[in-house]
Order: sequence, then structure tokens, then C-alpha cells
Amino acid sequence: MLFRISFILIISFIYFNQTVAQDDAKVALKNIQNKFDSITDLSAQITQSVNGQVNLKGKVYYKKENHLRFEFKNILIVSDGETSWNYNEKQNKVIITDYDNEGNKILSIRQRIYEYPDNCELSTYELEGNKVLQLIPKDDTFSFNSIKLFINGDDLITKALIDDPATGLIKLDLSDYQINKNLPDSYFSFSPP
Repeated sequence: MLFRISFILIISFIYFNQTVAQDDAKVALKNIQNKFDSITDLSAQITQSVNGQVNLKGKVYYKKENHLRFEFKNILIVSDGETSWNYNEKQNKVIITDYDNEGNKILSIRQRIYEYPDNCELSTYELEGNKVLQLIPKDDTFSFNSIKLFINGDDLITKALIDDPATGLIKLDLSDYQINKNLPDSYFSFSPP
């Protein structure tokens, strides 16, 4: 009888902890989404590392809806939400694609915080003084094993860790946010030099 009561208590405790963790993850996600909804534009410093090696450093600009600009040394990626331009200054080449092309969707901030979570198991934990929201795909729809979003006290993402089986561990660090600075539309169109 004592064993049975203990077993029921343990199962109840595990269920309660899982429920609280899922609720906490949903709250964290909702806070990020609310913050994103309150922003009309932003810019930030960005550093990308793959398997511990920094391969890109620069600046990212975003303006609603899906206007993006990435400035890296010798590389400029610009999207007006319909067309994307990937310009390599060293090679003096530009590749133009439709924004809806599957390869460009990985650039979408909106997709990462609204669409991905619907198809992922969510959990949260604390690490390095930040809340971490972890997304693990429910099936093999996505090309990643997990995404960990590090969230600061302002509900901004300061780091993303993407476990990609093909590439390895991709780390994006974001800092020096500038929010709602009324970025001009000209930032999000490309004129060849």
C-alpha cells in the first residue's frame, strides 16, 4: 500500500513539473511574441559561429513585415519581403531570389518565433543569467534537432543555438539593440554598385 501511494505521488509530481515547465515555456514564448509585436524596426550587432569558429560578424536590420538587411564584411543580404538580394562584394556578384523561396525563410524572424514553436516541444530553463526557451521539433519537418533562444530581461533574444545535423552547432549572438528608430525603406532595397 505504501509503495502504491509513493508511486502515485511520484507520478503526480512528474506530471505537475512537466505541466509547470510547459506553462512557463508558453509564457516565455508569449513574452517574446509580445515584444516582437511592439517593435516596428530594430538593429543589432550579430556574430555567427559554426562549431565554435566565428565565420560572420556584422549588423542586422529588421523592419515589419519581413524587411531584412544583413551587413557583413564583403557580404550584403537585403530583403524587402518579396525579393532577396545576396551580394558578394569580393566576387562582384548578386544572387536574386523570391523571398518565399524556402532557402530565404530561414532569415525570417517572424517564422522563428511564430511558426516554428507550433511544431515543436517547448521547454525553459535558466542558464548564464538568462531564461532559455528550447524548441525541439515534434517530427522531421525541420532540418534542425533543436533551437535554444537565450532571452534577456527585456524579452529580447541575445543568443540562439541551433543544432543542425548537417552543419553542426550554429551560434548567433545579438547585442547593442536599437529599437523603433524609424529605419528608412531604402535600407531594404538593393541598388547594384
